[in-house]
Amino acid sequence: MSNEELNQRSYLSTGSLKGTKFGDYEELNIGATSIRELRAAGVDTIVAADINFPFQAYKKLKKPESAKPDRVFLMRREGKLEPVATGEHKGPTKMRSPNELLRASEQGLFAAAAIGARVAITSDGKAWYYIDVEVSLAKGEIVYFADKRDFGPGVLANLLAGDAGVSKDPAPLAEKIWQTIWHATKEEPKQCLLTFVEIFVLKFLSDNLPLKTLPEAYRFYGLLADPKTFQEQHGITAIEYYVSKIRPFIKSIFPDNTVALDPQVGSTFGLSTIVSKTSVINGFAFLRSSSVTLAGFNRSFLDILNDFQDFGPLTTIDPEFKLRLYETFLRRSARQQKLGQFFTPRNVVRPMIRMARLDTLADGAIVLDPAAGVGGFILEPPLLVPEIAGNTTFSQGQAHRRIKFIGVDVDANTHILAKANTLIHHAEAVRDPSITISALNQLMAETFVLMNSNETLGSLENPPSEVVDVILTNPPYVTKGSGVYKDEVREAGTGSNGTDLRDYYDKSGLGVEALFLRYISGALKPGGRAFVIVPLGLLNRTDPGPKRRILEECNLLASIALPRNTFFNTAQLTYILVLEKRHTAADARPDVLCGIARTIGETLNWERVPSPRDNDLSDIAEMFVNLAKGDVTAADGSAIAKLVDADNFTENDRWDVTRFWTEEELVDLGQKESAVTRVDFIDETRTELQEISDEMEVAKKELQSLTSGPTQTIGIGDQSYFHVRSGTRVTGKEIRENPGNLPIYSCFKTEREIKGLVDASYFATHKGGRIENQADNPKGIVTVNANGASVGKVYVRRDQCGITDDVIIVEVNGEDIDLDYLAVALKAAVYKGGFLYEAKLFATRVRGQEVDIPVKSDGTFDVAQQQAIASAVRRFDALRTRLHDVGVRSETVRTI
Repeated sequence: MSNEELNQRSYLSTGSLKGTKFGDYEELNIGATSIRELRAAGVDTIVAADINFPFQAYKKLKKPESAKPDRVFLMRREGKLEPVATGEHKGPTKMRSPNELLRASEQGLFAAAAIGARVAITSDGKAWYYIDVEVSLAKGEIVYFADKRDFGPGVLANLLAGDAGVSKDPAPLAEKIWQTIWHATKEEPKQCLLTFVEIFVLKFLSDNLPLKTLPEAYRFYGLLADPKTFQEQHGITAIEYYVSKIRPFIKSIFPDNTVALDPQVGSTFGLSTIVSKTSVINGFAFLRSSSVTLAGFNRSFLDILNDFQDFGPLTTIDPEFKLRLYETFLRRSARQQKLGQFFTPRNVVRPMIRMARLDTLADGAIVLDPAAGVGGFILEPPLLVPEIAGNTTFSQGQAHRRIKFIGVDVDANTHILAKANTLIHHAEAVRDPSITISALNQLMAETFVLMNSNETLGSLENPPSEVVDVILTNPPYVTKGSGVYKDEVREAGTGSNGTDLRDYYDKSGLGVEALFLRYISGALKPGGRAFVIVPLGLLNRTDPGPKRRILEECNLLASIALPRNTFFNTAQLTYILVLEKRHTAADARPDVLCGIARTIGETLNWERVPSPRDNDLSDIAEMFVNLAKGDVTAADGSAIAKLVDADNFTENDRWDVTRFWTEEELVDLGQKESAVTRVDFIDETRTELQEISDEMEVAKKELQSLTSGPTQTIGIGDQSYFHVRSGTRVTGKEIRENPGNLPIYSCFKTEREIKGLVDASYFATHKGGRIENQADNPKGIVTVNANGASVGKVYVRRDQCGITDDVIIVEVNGEDIDLDYLAVALKAAVYKGGFLYEAKLFATRVRGQEVDIPVKSDGTFDVAQQQAIASAVRRFDALRTRLHDVGVRSETVRTI
């Protein structure tokens, strides 16, 4: 009779015992076949003579070999079939009481122990119980595994390996499967990524969702049957079955057009309703071919499924895998660079989240990424900040978030990846049978918002208004063709939330990243902070409009240079800018933390080998956090960071930071640019030169307009306007022997170089030097280098300092001559005089210079015109510096 059952179920059809494929195992679904008969049929086991266990509810059989388990699961090793688990199924009315459960469990334990299996499974079709056979026998009582998931191949694999809670990194799997998909379809890397994620989601859901939500017919494992057998059973290939049956079912579980119930999500953008328009899958590359039928891809499809199966269950996923995964695919895509989609490496995401100090946020706070991509800034914080690890909870079929993390994107495919990423990050919730699918759908709808009603503007169409606590973002970088965005703003007129976009984005500057900065400054609530990755070119542009708009609303807290090749698919130099929304226009501006990160904790080549000991960015982030906590000495003594007065970051200044390091300091830092490809160098340089050319044309018109008005010529020696004097002689030895905090300026090529820091009382008392710009005379001075190779250099000094006797000081009497304009005019006069090293510019010669001061129609000095000219000249000088930098880089860059 036993062989009859095995034959009826075709387990002996090949001449030897072969079960139905069950993941990595073989299953015998029987019930009338004894263990003795299974052994005779080919199961490799030694049947126990007796089961030593104090059974309480189950009356054990006299002979263990007589047990007839309902299901037996076998592992084939070197041709032998070894039992690994048994299963007992009871009717819904047979396990209602604790005693009935105990009886079923003891029956399962008896059969498993008799055949030598490690796991005994018992179920009434609704609840599943997994018994640890070895531990139960040793303790003399039933001991269950903690896993409560519905039974499947993935659960069995986890139980046997004991790795359900062990993180796995599927990045090597992604690398292998990318090759299979690409060779079969020749599709774009991003499409290959979507395909990988789609199959990943199927496997992940099959390993974690209950059977009532994802029935057996729609699971991953059924597709692994022998291709011939599968076609005989279903009439189509596995890939066709997946496309026609499983895909639609997955989409029905995670439907399009889910409404976000949390009103705070919609109100953030001034919208009454937010609708999640996509499912979690929609990117199957095998559907896109016009030359190969779907069935023709079946072999490649099965290869991919088998690779997933070989990898093992997808239960607990290494949190670092996701960004590695996206980089695996997207670093190969040239198209991504043109789109400006530079996905942020985890080693940059981590310190930015750390700097944001999310643990200090109150309940209901909003953290926003308006260019969220795959969601790193939105999904990572609970993994990195212990205080918000339990930020998301579930109850009564809904998800609840203490802090509202919201990510917005315009690209539907990227949005799908972000939603799939959400499921992966909440793997425990997916596994938990008490958490509903509708709650998970709500979580995804409220975490990621697709704004593509205007596909050009995306999230820019609906800017929030002073409601966001923290922004963490890496907006796209596009300057070429950026006029399209300005045209679209004009065409769109008003956003869906009623914002007049033409007024809102007026004078926001060149490039879509400049529009995002305007969006960010308006979105923050007073005191809110933004941590934004921007290209170096944005900081170097001389157009004052964008910076003026930012400074009207925000303080600049930090400007941090990232190393070249920080991002996989661009060598473009980038910065992290930190902004803080001002409470009032009268708020004092804090010092700016300037940093040069040479390293980010991993190599900057394609391999990305971890190098945790080399992580300047992490060190700078720590300094920022300490500074935010009130430690004004946070950057003291650091070679890679400096606190710089906010006056150096006006609308007319460059906002990059290397200008605050001397050449010697930069050499000591080993600041040597990484090699760049010749194509990247050409693209970067062409963009840079085009920007410089455009800005020079604007500067030309501005300078012509500003300098065409009436002026009055006055002499620097005219004591009714000026007081000219020399500085104080102080030697380097005296400074070294009397250290302090007072900077001493001398004849140097750059404005920030100092001869040293001396004790102020020593300088004033023993040397008889005058400390400039003290509280009783805070106006500032103009200095002229009188000697050395930098003769003729003119600077404005507003900080408390000492000046050496190699420098001439010009003080202004009265309030109607602007210091910055005087510096511009005096520099022009010195240059006209042709003063060189041989023609020293001591006090007498400085007094002999003349300057032209703009005047009004009534003959009084025009201070506003002076300030406008000074600002225009500063921008012109910045353009010259920028052009010089291009030349230097062209000469020194290492191209490959």
